[in-house]
Amino acid sequence: MYSSVISLTPPYSFERLLRRLETHPDPQLLVDVQESTLRRVFRVGTRPILVSLQFAGTMEQPFIRLHTEATLSVSEQQLLEKTIRHVFSADLDLNPIYEHMRQQQPMVILTERFRGLRLMLDSDLFQSMVKTIIGQQINLAFAASLTQRLMELAGDVMVDETGHKFMAFPTEEAVARLEPADLRPLQFSQRKAEYIIDYARAIVNGTVDLDRLWQMEDDEIIEHLTALRGIGRWTVECLMMFGMGRPDLLPAADIGLRNGLQMVYELAEKPDEKEIRRIGEDWRPWRSVYSLYIWEAVGAVRRKETWE
Repeated sequence: MYSSVISLTPPYSFERLLRRLETHPDPQLLVDVQESTLRRVFRVGTRPILVSLQFAGTMEQPFIRLHTEATLSVSEQQLLEKTIRHVFSADLDLNPIYEHMRQQQPMVILTERFRGLRLMLDSDLFQSMVKTIIGQQINLAFAASLTQRLMELAGDVMVDETGHKFMAFPTEEAVARLEPADLRPLQFSQRKAEYIIDYARAIVNGTVDLDRLWQMEDDEIIEHLTALRGIGRWTVECLMMFGMGRPDLLPAADIGLRNGLQMVYELAEKPDEKEIRRIGEDWRPWRSVYSLYIWEAVGAVRRKETWE
């Protein structure tokens, strides 16, 4: 059994994080909005650990209570806490970003409406890339369904004291052992199945070193990973944003960003990729956070919130 308290850099809005999950389903999570709790399996190394997290404190004094029934070594405790800090962007200081955003008039209202919102990141780069490949050219709900089917096929299942089943995302070794024919009955396209398995095998055989990516510049990562089949610039940008938490990514080809920019900036037509990159020049060096707030404006409308 292990319990700990994880401090967070304010402002931090648990409410906004949980609301975002309503439009971004994740089959790994069991969320209790009333209790502000979240349960999921994290991998510590390759070991799956079922963890309970309770968001506590206030927006200006936030923290997370962590608890697991598993027995962890000191190094496992440290790795688990490091992973959780990463996933919940615990060390991101939004204040200087908000100062910058307030210089862009259309963004001012979003800094107020979505104050404390930050990206919830993927727990590792293998999972992040696979989820991104799965999500290519399909809607969020279907992507979540495919992700769940992959976890049921190749991941680990853990059961809590109430009998609820939690799934751990499969390891690269487990996915590398699959064949495209294993995924086709799960409604994966032939190409998508091939790309996911190719990526897993590239990691297993050493063609891709995920640890090395953390030392590389953005352009180096793009050049390195787009050499693989089925992985283009947009896919790598999503990996760097949602997997690595890099602050200055602009996935200009994203349809959600196009829709959001048209709405927030009150444009007559949806901007194309060139126009998005032009607008995004004013967002540097925090284009990832700007993009998140534009996306969240779209999500708020879908949830029938009033964000104006």
